[in-house]
Amino acid sequence: MNSSKLKPLLFLSLCGLLASCAQQPTPTADRPVVTTPAEVPATVETDARELYQNARDYQGEARQIHLLRAARAALEQQQYPLALAITHSLANSEYAVVRQRNTLLLLQAYLASNEFERASILLEQTNLDTLPQADLSEYLWQGARFYASQQRSLAASRWLLQLDQLQQTDANYPELWDLLWQQLTALSPGNLSTLRTNATERNLAWLNLAELSRANIGQQQALQQALVAWHQRYPFMPEPDALPQALQQLITLTPYQPSRIGVILPFSGNFRAHAKALQYGLVTAASARQGAANLIFIDSQQSPEQITAELKQQLVDFVIGPLLRDQVDVISQQQDWPWPTLFLNSRNPDQPKRPNHFFYALSLEDEASQMAELFQQKNYQRPVVISARNNISQRMQQHFASQWQALGHPKPELYQFSAKAELEAIVSNLLETDISQNRIRSISGLVSGNTKLEAEPHSRLDIDAIYLLADPIQTRLFKPYVDVSVNQTAPKLPVYASSRSFSASLDRNEQRDLNGLTFTEMPWMLGEQSSVLLREEYQQLFTDQDEILQRLYAMGHDAYQLIARLKQQQHLPALVFPGLTGQLSLDKNGSVVRRLSWASYRNNRLVAVQEP
Repeated sequence: MNSSKLKPLLFLSLCGLLASCAQQPTPTADRPVVTTPAEVPATVETDARELYQNARDYQGEARQIHLLRAARAALEQQQYPLALAITHSLANSEYAVVRQRNTLLLLQAYLASNEFERASILLEQTNLDTLPQADLSEYLWQGARFYASQQRSLAASRWLLQLDQLQQTDANYPELWDLLWQQLTALSPGNLSTLRTNATERNLAWLNLAELSRANIGQQQALQQALVAWHQRYPFMPEPDALPQALQQLITLTPYQPSRIGVILPFSGNFRAHAKALQYGLVTAASARQGAANLIFIDSQQSPEQITAELKQQLVDFVIGPLLRDQVDVISQQQDWPWPTLFLNSRNPDQPKRPNHFFYALSLEDEASQMAELFQQKNYQRPVVISARNNISQRMQQHFASQWQALGHPKPELYQFSAKAELEAIVSNLLETDISQNRIRSISGLVSGNTKLEAEPHSRLDIDAIYLLADPIQTRLFKPYVDVSVNQTAPKLPVYASSRSFSASLDRNEQRDLNGLTFTEMPWMLGEQSSVLLREEYQQLFTDQDEILQRLYAMGHDAYQLIARLKQQQHLPALVFPGLTGQLSLDKNGSVVRRLSWASYRNNRLVAVQEP
């Protein structure tokens, strides 16, 4: 809830007392002054409102110390509006000791009251060195859990590593190591490397554990040997039976270890180029792995009976594909299909879930869901979604709208366009600059003589952000028009886009038109550090290839890498694979969920960004 939503009567009752908190201590005969914070420990037995009322018997710093006691009791008794009102007012206390002791209580009050934007700002602005030592561990724990809930795994990992360094045990926080492991496994290789800067020996032990588990996933013997070596190197770390539960399960689960993989793709017909791109990605991934399985490629443009017969004849023990929607539906419904299968398309929600069926698609709905989550984390209230009038963009628009409403918001404003003129009209009407221009002309007509009226058109201020779903050309038309339509004195209106807006072929002049645009994209297309060597190899083989085929190459590469991880991810939903197509996890229905990277155009060039 926002501060403006505090109960009016409570707010009025607090005003007199809290306004006087800034006064200097004025001892009187009938009002004793308590100067030692330790003399007033909070107790659950005393009602928070009674403690709040008793604070009137004191002045200056002593009164604020008693208010801290009341706030702590209010939190313990779940009287969150009272706790929020007190701690919010004490945040600006002139007494350093009050501000310091109030910081943890203020964070707890924000989190309990769903004031997530304020909590985020507080966490970012707090210097941990200023916190009382007694509050530091709890502040780190509360902050880390908040970041984890917001899916900000890098920030959560930083704080959990600090907490682990302080505690050296999970006795006080039994969930510490499990939560730390969950966040570390969600990080990209680049983020894990970032955490190495100024890391302690204990921090490095956790980071090395995350990296070795990732490098050996699906290879049980190698993983167990790596863990033995890790314990020998870091004897001060948790014993094997105290390691995070997810890691222990990872060790005991037997992964898929196929020796012959059947790959069913449309090698003939209109989708032959798509099939070849996927094939190249699969072969590249297999050739880089020791003891790789044999890949048997089968044309999907034949009857299901012929496909089944060929798979049996080739003694296949795992299947990748098919790719095309109708073929996926037919094969996934076969009751006697004996092979564990990674289908290269989305799951039909009307079909029952089967334990050995997995579905991996470059789903654009994943991007829309990710954007809705970002807007929620940024506390946007009135986003607008503008979509090109085509099936894919409009499908993403509707998915964003449904996700936004599922997060508890009203339906966002939705617009569609087909041509440039229609797009410009949408922006003009949306920002109401046309109304402002008409108003200026009307007033100018009333001004007599040669008097010149100087006025700027004004745009709407209630829109938080724009989410554009369009191709690269449409995006380059749209972004500059929004920039010139927003009043120069108003806050900048953030504009976001999907991977559909991105093109790797833009020159510096074209990128200049997109300055300020933030979008989602797969790591492979952004040339992230973790894939640089593979990208160089790829470009030597394919000097000029369509961007759609580049994405399918990355999909094929990830599909092979996923096989050894599917069973683990099926049992451990928090486990994330940092692939070329995104951070890949598995949902309860066996569908691969992608979280893409964030990028933005700044100063006429493309840069990677951390969102939110």
